[in-house]
Amino acid sequence: MKIEILGCSGSVAIGFNTTSILINGDTLIDAGSAASVLSEAAVRDIRHILLTHSHIDHIKELPFILDVMYSNHVQGVTIWGSKQTMDVLKAHVFNGLIWPEMEELKVDESVFRFACVPENEFEIGRLRVKAVEVEHIPGSVAYVVCEGDHCVIFSGDTGYVQALFDLAASYGERLKAFFIEASFPNRMHDIARITHHLTPAMIDGGIQDFLQNSPQVIAYHIKPKYLQEVLAELPKRVNAIKGGEVFNL
Repeated sequence: MKIEILGCSGSVAIGFNTTSILINGDTLIDAGSAASVLSEAAVRDIRHILLTHSHIDHIKELPFILDVMYSNHVQGVTIWGSKQTMDVLKAHVFNGLIWPEMEELKVDESVFRFACVPENEFEIGRLRVKAVEVEHIPGSVAYVVCEGDHCVIFSGDTGYVQALFDLAASYGERLKAFFIEASFPNRMHDIARITHHLTPAMIDGGIQDFLQNSPQVIAYHIKPKYLQEVLAELPKRVNAIKGGEVFNL
């Protein structure tokens, strides 16, 4: 499984791109920056877009990605997300005011379609995917992505959910990487709790009894303003990404 970090920042700043993580060249986790990072040819290769939730930093380049698909007559693209996320996109983005309605463009589902993630694991190409509810805004999900016996978890935005850490632990040696958000430094614990995000101390509490032997626990979605604080506070066994990294698992 090849994982390219196109963007992973919790906010917009010079040199920092918001979340878009490309898997095997054709599957995208969130659409925060792909259109402005990838070549048009690379964007045309995307066939599945897995949205964790509908906040702007995770969807802001989705219209531009779909514009590339539409203008190049690319077919077979699916945008996945929870029902709540799909409803938000249709009501507040592709509504004829922020961006054209799909009906206006006469786009049929052979070009691209919006699909609600099923409750159970589902297959997209060579990957098996499972959406797991997390604590952020209604409809927020984490994704477990597996290829063969190798699995990776992407938390998306979330507050502290012990069940997510328990899920990660349940995969044992099959779990090759756990990408976990770390938006705020420890001193902003109350803000993190209110906005349903994580701090390094919260992450440390979650992995204290689990994941001791996990190859990689990786913090992302760090807000640029607090980057150095968060990096200094992360547990020693947790690495961090800033964007541009490539993992071959």
